Amino acid sequence: MDLSLFFAGTAGSAPTARRGLPALLVRRGGDRVLFDCGEGTQRQLVRSIGLSDITDVFITHLHVDHWLGLPGMLKTFDLRDRELPLTVHGPAPLRELMQVMRIVYGRLGYELRIVEVAPGDAVERDGYRVHAINAAHRGPALSYALVEDARPGRFDPELAERLGVTPGPDFGRLQR
Repeated sequence: MDLSLFFAGTAGSAPTARRGLPALLVRRGGDRVLFDCGEGTQRQLVRSIGLSDITDVFITHLHVDHWLGLPGMLKTFDLRDRELPLTVHGPAPLRELMQVMRIVYGRLGYELRIVEVAPGDAVERDGYRVHAINAAHRGPALSYALVEDARPGRFDPELAERLGVTPGPDFGRLQR
């Protein structure tokens, strides 16, 4: 399964002329997973790779530079008649923040799911998991690790022999 990364923003607390606020889009199969959504994220995505059908958004912490692009993007999805549900994950009090945002974006024509996650939680997806890990930062903050499920490789008997593996039971174990 191909995995690609698009850095939509890599600046710190304020954008610069060349760098937007934090946002990373991971494409894996049909999934489009956005990590953080700083101000200007949707413009960067539209300008560079298109505003694809993002399936999940993971917010690392609730400082405004990591989520301020979310209300506008949610409304843009609605204006484009999005039908695919969207799940937004992040630390508490994410649910309360999203309730306040609802004042900005109003009623949406698609399902918006809010999931508060804590260190140690894992979000299961087809072929991978996203683990929430405690991050050293002011206030509650998470790091995320996208971990793919184990995939069997292709056994190359000629290479195994060149590396000193003798044919027999070891070959069988390597093939499994």
